[in-house]
Amino acid sequence: MHDKKGYRVKIAVIATALIFVLTSSVSVMSSTLGTSSDVIVLNASAAPPVIAVNTDITELRVDVAGINSSIDLVKIDLSPLGGNASTIMSLIGNFTEGGISGYRFKYSTNASAEGLFKLKVNATDMNGNYNDSERIVLEVKRIVIPVPTEIPAMTFISNITYDSESINVGQNATTGFFTATEEIDNETYYVINTSKPTGGTMMYVDLGNKTITMRRLVTEPGLSDLTFEPEVVMLDFPLWAGKTWTNTTNVTGMIVNETGAIIPINATAVISGAVTEEVNLTVPYGTVPSLALELNCSFDGFFGQPQMYQEKYWISREDNMILFPKSERYINGNLTEELELIDAFAVNETAN
Repeated sequence: MHDKKGYRVKIAVIATALIFVLTSSVSVMSSTLGTSSDVIVLNASAAPPVIAVNTDITELRVDVAGINSSIDLVKIDLSPLGGNASTIMSLIGNFTEGGISGYRFKYSTNASAEGLFKLKVNATDMNGNYNDSERIVLEVKRIVIPVPTEIPAMTFISNITYDSESINVGQNATTGFFTATEEIDNETYYVINTSKPTGGTMMYVDLGNKTITMRRLVTEPGLSDLTFEPEVVMLDFPLWAGKTWTNTTNVTGMIVNETGAIIPINATAVISGAVTEEVNLTVPYGTVPSLALELNCSFDGFFGQPQMYQEKYWISREDNMILFPKSERYINGNLTEELELIDAFAVNETAN
C-alpha cells in the first residue's frame, strides 16, 4: 500500500514538473516571437504614391529600428500588385529620428493591377521579434502623367471646332508649345502660342520643379489680357484622376464679356485645378487615353461683378511627349474656343 501511494506521489510530481516545463517553454517561445514594441517601423511610404498600371515605377521605403537586437530582415507583401508575398527589401542606409536610430530599407516596383493597396511590411530582428502592423499605401491608376524631367518643344496642329470668331471654325490652329521665350519684368518665360486664321492665344509660362505656372494670358483679337502675380499653377505634376490644387493670385488687366463690353480687372482671384476623369478621347489625331483637366479662375470684375474664366484640357503622354488632344476655353460659362488635335511633332528644343 505504501509503495503504491509513493508511486502515485511520484507520478503527480512528474506531471507537475512536465506542466511547469511546458508552461515555461510556451513563455520562452512567446518571448522569442515578441511583439511589435520590440521592433519599430517608421515612415512607411511610396514615392510616387500614385503610379500608372504596368508602366510606372515607385520606390517603397521604411525606417526600422530594433529595441534590444539588430534588424535581421524586412519583407513586404507585393502579392496585391502581382508580385511576391515575401519580397525582401534592400538595406540602403541608416536613420535617426526622435532619439531612435536604425536602418532604412527600400524596394522599387511596378504594378500589374489597378486599385488602392495597403502593402504589409514585416520587419524581424535577430531574436525573432517582429512588427507586421505597418502598411505602405500605394494607388495604381490606368493613367498617370508623371513629373517630367524635361518637356520637349512641340508643335500641335488642331482643328478649330468652335470659335468666337466664326470665320475660324473648320480651319486649323497651330500651337507652338515651349518653342519660344519672352521676357516679362526681366524674367524669361516660355510662350505657348496658338495662332488661328483670325486671332489666337499666348500664354507666358514657367517650368518649375513639379509645376507649369502661368504669368500672363493674352487672347486675340482683344478678348483678354490678364497678368497673374504670383503665377498661376496650371499643371501640378504628377497628374491623375481625382487630383486637385488651389492657389490665390492677384489678377490685373481686362476681359471682354459675352455682350462685348470691356471689363477692367484688378482683383484677387482664386484658381482651382482638378483632374476630373480618365477617358479614351477620339479626335482626328486618333483615340488617345487621356486625363480630363479643368482650370477655373474666379474673381470680381467691374463694379464687383463676378467673373469666371475656365479652361478645359485633355492631356496625355506618348513616349516622351506631352499631348493635348483637346482644349476648350470659356468666359462666364460661354464657350469661346474648342480645338481638337490633328498632328503633333517635336522641334529641336527641350525645356528643362
